Amino acid sequence: MGASIAGSPVILGYTAIHIVSVALTLGVAVYTARNYWTKRLGRVFTALLAAATIWTAGSLVRLFVSTVDIYVAVTAFKYIGITGTPVVFVLFALLYDGKSKWVTRPVIVALSVLPALTVPVVATTQLHELFYDGYTTTTVDSVTILATTVGPWYWLFAIFSWTLMTIGSVLLIHAGLKRSRPYRLQLLVLLPAIGISWAMNILYVVWSWPHPALDPTPIGFTATSLLLGYGLFSTQLVDISPTARSLVFEITDNPVIVVNQSDRIVDANDAAQPLLSDVDPVGAELPQALVGDLAEQIASEAATVEIDTGQRVRHYQYRERSAPDKLAGRVLIFTEITELQNTQQAAEQAHEQLRQIIDLVPDPLYVKTLDDEVLLSNTANAELHGLTPDEMEGTREETIEGDVDNIEDFDTYRQREIEVVETGEPLTTEETLVSPDGNKQTFRTTRIPFTTAGEAEDAVLGYARDVTEIKQYEQELETAKQRLEESHEQIEQTNGELETLNRILRHDIRNDVVVMSRLGAELEQHVDEEGAELLDQLLGRGEHIRNLTTGLRDLMRTVLDETRDLRPVRLDATIESEVRDITQSHEDAVVTIEDIPRVHVRANQMLSSLFRNLIENAIVHNDSDIPEVTVSAQEQTDRVEVRISDNGPGVPEEIREDIFGKGEKGLDSKGTGVGLYLVTQLLDEYGGEVWIEDNEPTGAIFVIELLQESPTEQHSIEA
Repeated sequence: MGASIAGSPVILGYTAIHIVSVALTLGVAVYTARNYWTKRLGRVFTALLAAATIWTAGSLVRLFVSTVDIYVAVTAFKYIGITGTPVVFVLFALLYDGKSKWVTRPVIVALSVLPALTVPVVATTQLHELFYDGYTTTTVDSVTILATTVGPWYWLFAIFSWTLMTIGSVLLIHAGLKRSRPYRLQLLVLLPAIGISWAMNILYVVWSWPHPALDPTPIGFTATSLLLGYGLFSTQLVDISPTARSLVFEITDNPVIVVNQSDRIVDANDAAQPLLSDVDPVGAELPQALVGDLAEQIASEAATVEIDTGQRVRHYQYRERSAPDKLAGRVLIFTEITELQNTQQAAEQAHEQLRQIIDLVPDPLYVKTLDDEVLLSNTANAELHGLTPDEMEGTREETIEGDVDNIEDFDTYRQREIEVVETGEPLTTEETLVSPDGNKQTFRTTRIPFTTAGEAEDAVLGYARDVTEIKQYEQELETAKQRLEESHEQIEQTNGELETLNRILRHDIRNDVVVMSRLGAELEQHVDEEGAELLDQLLGRGEHIRNLTTGLRDLMRTVLDETRDLRPVRLDATIESEVRDITQSHEDAVVTIEDIPRVHVRANQMLSSLFRNLIENAIVHNDSDIPEVTVSAQEQTDRVEVRISDNGPGVPEEIREDIFGKGEKGLDSKGTGVGLYLVTQLLDEYGGEVWIEDNEPTGAIFVIELLQESPTEQHSIEA
């Protein structure tokens, strides 16, 4: 048969094409495996070429067999490549299209079920005739070759493989529609390579072209291998997944523009549209395609560029890189930093506002590091040194002090700042500073430790309050205090003298008056009628002196604060006690008590003196034959109103306010003028009031209002 093939140009050419095809596909497969096996797409592409190699080798060997058994065995080997090719082709298309999530073990197993069954069906076809149902011999260019007639399984597998090939082709076309322009050459390589194999296989299966015994599909694979080899070496077919590269190119938020050596745009992603004046800038020269003066900004090698969209100004950081792959040119990459720029501007504005705020603070404010460097100084602090904030900031204060010398003890000053940092606790101290004009000022400075942002450096925030005037005021207060203490000593001395006078009034004078009264009573039986009249005048003067000393005694007790403590005092008991005493000393008067509630009022033991003076005042100033006085009281919410009414001449409206003054005695008064003044003094202490009303039909009513107070065991007084 070898001699026959050598004498047949058709078979010889067919054989040569098969050998070349096997060599090409096997060579490309080996190269891909050695260089791209670590890439998933590279491994699948290697498997695709290996399957094509087995297919082509099986077709070549089958030309030289003459028995059916060997023919079937070689065909089974051939179908290992034929059944594997559509499965691997679909997997390659999925990866190439960026749908790697579908390339999973379950999907691979599902796609491989029918191919895996087909190979044993082919190997055992003589038993069941599902794949081949007949064998014949035929002559091709005078060479006898075995031929077959196909069964149902053959058509089942043919439909299955064409379906997979269709799916794979659609995926590759889809990938071409999505990919970036610089990789268009890959699709120009893949589609013809696939199309040639498709055409050869369909011609053979459907129309038995060129001969039922000669399968031209391996010839298509020869062309396919040549094209794929070109794609491998020239367009990095396996190394670059166009869909993945295009996906990254398109979805990035950064505008990217690719230009060639002629400075013409060969590609631009959607994010670059705001920078371009044309929707489809490919082929246009870069300077003309860019909006505004963007080309001039790029030519100036500025690190950042900006464009005005009419609504706002957009800022970009500009970078330039060499073009990828085999394209000679460059890649322009723009990173939008508009928000960052706005944030920086806002930060600068905030910093400026902060500067304005701290400069408005009238007290010195500063921030220093532990190394004595001034990080921040407001205007008030800088003016203390005769400098500006800019002159102070960034400078060590020790250097500044060497020039201005406004801190009396700089070492102590610095030690306080170190102490604040070491203890981590705020510290407030007073310090004396010398202003640029030479005046000394006292400051109360509070130092607060903190850590600076960014570098995390120990620092001190100092806030100084000028207390010069406060210190002066404190000195004045101290002087006033000393004077007050001296005055207090003088007052105590005066009080002592008043106390001595009080004792004289209470003891010596009153004793003399008592003696005068007793002696006068004894003289009544020894004088005549004319002498009796003089004796009555003498005894009246003695009674006046007694009343005067009693009033002055009570007034002195009030002035000298002997009974200043206030407490709850029984009102009814106090009034009843005083009325009993007054009735005994004024037998010609009628004093009546009506409806006195059993309550406590806010007072002290001098309350009895208050009522005694008012009741005696009503009796003494009464011009009736029989003086009548009525004492009543009415309880209110938190007060008690006591009314002392008489049948005397009354008190004229025009002198009602004056009679309570010190020394006022009223018209033709026989009193001392001390009693009613004592009443007002006591009521001022008690928080009470007194006023005068008219009594009907004649006389006056003295109304006294006192505060009620709940009794306690310690303070209740039963008068």
